[in-house]
Amino acid sequence: MKKLVVKSLLLTLTALPLVVNALELTPQQMANVKLSTTTVTERQVAATITANGTLRADQQRLFRVAPVVDGLVTELKVVEHAIVRKGQVLARLHSNTLGQAQADYLEALARYEVAQTDYQRVKGLRQDGIVAESRLLEAESQYKTAQAVLDQRRRALTLAGVSAAQIKNLNHQPEQIADYPLLSPADGVVLEVAVESGQLLAAGETAFRLADLSVVWADIRIPVTAIGQATPGAKVIIKVGTFPQQSFTGQLQSLGGEVDAESQTISGRVVIDNRQGLLRPGMYVQAELQGAAQTGLMVPQSAVFQRGNDSYLFKVSGPRSYEPVKITLGDSSNGWVSIKSGITAGTEIVSNGVAELKSHWQYQGDK
Repeated sequence: MKKLVVKSLLLTLTALPLVVNALELTPQQMANVKLSTTTVTERQVAATITANGTLRADQQRLFRVAPVVDGLVTELKVVEHAIVRKGQVLARLHSNTLGQAQADYLEALARYEVAQTDYQRVKGLRQDGIVAESRLLEAESQYKTAQAVLDQRRRALTLAGVSAAQIKNLNHQPEQIADYPLLSPADGVVLEVAVESGQLLAAGETAFRLADLSVVWADIRIPVTAIGQATPGAKVIIKVGTFPQQSFTGQLQSLGGEVDAESQTISGRVVIDNRQGLLRPGMYVQAELQGAAQTGLMVPQSAVFQRGNDSYLFKVSGPRSYEPVKITLGDSSNGWVSIKSGITAGTEIVSNGVAELKSHWQYQGDK
């Protein structure tokens, strides 16, 4: 019976809250500890959100290169992984369709030049009264018709991807008839070559895939608990295992519209400047996202200590007197932590040397 009473008493004492006593240091103890103090103040701080993710190419900088007309590949100029520049020839095709359009243009150009010359001649004769008005009107009509046909044939070549300079030089470079160059639409790297020399390509069939990797995206997963702090436009520091000593700067461009039910995270897209060319799609990354700034009571993280599951600060209550104060913590960032409750602004607390004070406090409690 006595054992049961003692056991019940012990359980009751264990359940009682810990009585926190102020710590009084002796002059000798004060001489042996190195303490720094600070005042609890309101500060504005932005929490740092850590998230993992994967790099991929900027979707707006991915390109598929395909001919507008059908043609036979006569020369392959680049291979996979090649670095190319905008306007660089990737391959050359021989296209009968293009050749016919070019021939039709040259024929229309010749008819236009003849009609233009005849119109100018008849116009002069009419001014001298040598020919009738009807003859001038006929020459003018033939001239305008030839001009309309020429414009139509020029537009057909433009739609086939022939530049204005190439059209202008066509009459002086007949060897370019039926020659169709596939050009790079941007600076970038060749991701895929889907053709071979001698292959017949249909209009619209993919020949190359390119990517401009001067900018890449990081798809990161942000914990749902941090959604309120993640703001598009926020600065993001990106780190990859390949370059552990280097960090890359990005910006949170957007947040997804759905939360993943299994992982309780939301997707975020980070845009990263990659003009150095060190980052590659597929790399795993760790992102440190600067959350929205918040104002509140802040103390240095070095001032906080734990006892069990509780957090405390040492409040300065006298020249050699320090009182442990139980607090409720908020978010932390850059060496600072917010205090939700337990302390007020203007309170002087110990910011460094907390571990030594805690040791003295625990020793005092054990006596």
